[in-house]
Amino acid sequence: MKNIKILHLYSDALDLYGDYKNLDVLVSRIKEGGHNVSVDKPELYDDISFDQYDMVYIGHGKARNLAAVAEHFVKYEKEVKASVESGTLWLCTGNSRELFGKSFTTPDGDAKRGIGLFDYKGVETNKVFVCDMKGVPSFASDSFCYGFANRTAYLEGENEYPLFTNVVGFSDSESCDGTEGTLYKNFFGTFSMGPVLARNPNFLKEILKRLLGDVPKACDFSLEEKAQSLVLAEFK
Repeated sequence: MKNIKILHLYSDALDLYGDYKNLDVLVSRIKEGGHNVSVDKPELYDDISFDQYDMVYIGHGKARNLAAVAEHFVKYEKEVKASVESGTLWLCTGNSRELFGKSFTTPDGDAKRGIGLFDYKGVETNKVFVCDMKGVPSFASDSFCYGFANRTAYLEGENEYPLFTNVVGFSDSESCDGTEGTLYKNFFGTFSMGPVLARNPNFLKEILKRLLGDVPKACDFSLEEKAQSLVLAEFK
């Protein structure tokens, strides 16, 4: 039996389209597998010790909320980088990925500093972009994942560590260039928002495997797999 500790960072400021359900489904599966799990949700500007957690999750939020939390997040640049480099599991969805680049622009045209873990820059367009996505995950080249984005920004720069390839739909860049997301060590980042883990059982299994060492045999993913196949069948 494992005791898993998860940090849900900025759970109030960055949570749209049911992003919190990513943790709900993950916690449910961890418990179903016979393990203990706890989720901490610190308030904005609380002191944080990243080294005590097995996983950190950050969801999607409004562009102005992202700009507000950035001032707090960049104070932990060294700690976050050390956490990622040490192999701690991170899952970042939606525009929270912009925090990990060199910088990003706000709806007012201001520039905000990121922690520079990756070389990209976030570019705010002030225009809403809505799209679905189908891509091949780099951790399972024989399968597909589905994603949905409703965003106003894109990433500028080379995607050195793509999470998804052979992408149909949206990508990290302004136009679809065939790649989306970031997978670096145990850091997962994707513009896909909402309960991406609930929609993609293969993605959920990969997270469970990296957290627990294996996918619990007690977990039955048959309904999720059927639901995913029906959604992916709509892509031509």
